[in-house]
Amino acid sequence: MKKPFRFTFNWALGFILVILLIGISAINTVFLSFDYLMGVMLRNIVEMGMMSLAVTLIIITGGIDLSVGSTMVLSSMIGGMAALKMGSAAGVAAALLTGAACGLFNGFLIAKIKISPLVTTLATMYLYMGLARSFSKGDSVYSFSASSWLGNFELFRVPVQVFFYAVLAFVFWFILSKTTLGRRLYAVGLNENTAVFSGIDTKRVKIFIYFLSGLVCAFAGLVWLGRFTSVKYDAGTSLGLKVVTIIVLGGTSIMGGSGDMRGTILASLIIAVLNSGLTVLNIPIAAQTIVHGMILVISLVSYFILDQRISRTRVVVPRGTVRGPEL
Repeated sequence: MKKPFRFTFNWALGFILVILLIGISAINTVFLSFDYLMGVMLRNIVEMGMMSLAVTLIIITGGIDLSVGSTMVLSSMIGGMAALKMGSAAGVAAALLTGAACGLFNGFLIAKIKISPLVTTLATMYLYMGLARSFSKGDSVYSFSASSWLGNFELFRVPVQVFFYAVLAFVFWFILSKTTLGRRLYAVGLNENTAVFSGIDTKRVKIFIYFLSGLVCAFAGLVWLGRFTSVKYDAGTSLGLKVVTIIVLGGTSIMGGSGDMRGTILASLIIAVLNSGLTVLNIPIAAQTIVHGMILVISLVSYFILDQRISRTRVVVPRGTVRGPEL
């Protein structure tokens, strides 16, 4: 028997996305041109979009990672400095190793030492930013050949980083909805003690997802460095909160146990449309800041609605996929 159609939270996000696209393009037709959509709108959201994918896994477990921006910057700066002395391949390796080390350090403090994820990643955000400033002596670090390729190369008029984002989006969707790891993430977020008694090694799970987050941040940092040609130690200060905003707007509960990678992807596209749309409409920066603040408020309201629903129906879906709430 065919299942009845359900108007879910993801459908609502998709509806909002379409309305924004139609509304902005009706005012300025340039917005819907292929070159603008690919070369400006999507290109400008890729780094935050990539980090949002990884942090979604963390938030589903009830954790958080506010250090993603500083991890991204530190990794790209160390990669750039290594490339200057030892070549492009060494630069990529140094960046990825740095990101992985930052993620592992976060995971160790949270899983093994049992420090609050909020406190841990808030502290390491400033730690990694301080290290970036110390290593670079406050100067900018410049792009190298591999990062320039990631940030500027186009394939069929589409920036190559958009293809990488699409691949990562599919991989993270598959992990969350189709694998044992995804089911374990939901279990940890719903009730960690129950997950432990069920035989799940929650410490290993947490360390792995923070490691994965650091690795993705490092890759995003290489893209960022190539796109802007240089980076300074304080470039990622506000990115952590922006990433969390995207995730909560996408329907993932900040308390853990509920979320959907499709929601995060749709929310990333909504933020991309808003950022580029406000610019193409010549909206003043002050007004753009107000709009972004309103988006954050909407995100918090979305979280509240989700949290209330979860508190009434604290149930794990057998196949490991937790859908957004019906509207």
